[in-house]
Amino acid sequence: MRLRDPRIWISVFILLVLGLHALPIISYEGHRQTRWPFMAWAMYAKAHPPGPIQTRDRFLHGITAEGRLVNVTPWEIGMSKPAFRNRYVNAIHRGDTSAALALMTLLNSERKDPIVELRTVETLYTLADTGVLTENLPAHIYRAAGPGAK
Repeated sequence: MRLRDPRIWISVFILLVLGLHALPIISYEGHRQTRWPFMAWAMYAKAHPPGPIQTRDRFLHGITAEGRLVNVTPWEIGMSKPAFRNRYVNAIHRGDTSAALALMTLLNSERKDPIVELRTVETLYTLADTGVLTENLPAHIYRAAGPGAK
């Protein structure tokens, strides 16, 4: 075994790196570990505070002049999901009538049975220790002016 052999030096380097990974475990410093710098980064911190985690799903439905319920999707007007959600669904949910009117105009430009009412349907999901709680929240409704408005 010669010390000039590169394989020996590579093996020593690998063992040194592996040994350094044991350093924070052997010399534990408590909550704000500083001996191994990346242990204190927020990426390794707790992602959520204790307690239930909540998320919401919002959907947009339309009611046609003939009374049919239709799902309104971003693909009907050629938008991506995030853009559609931000520009129309969230705005209508906040009560922005101009967004609802603009969306109805876009949707009804090619329809034989026009949409006369838009509804945002919101579901609240809560993840707790006991399981997942699903709650349907009240719908926000926008009705077009006049019967069969186009």
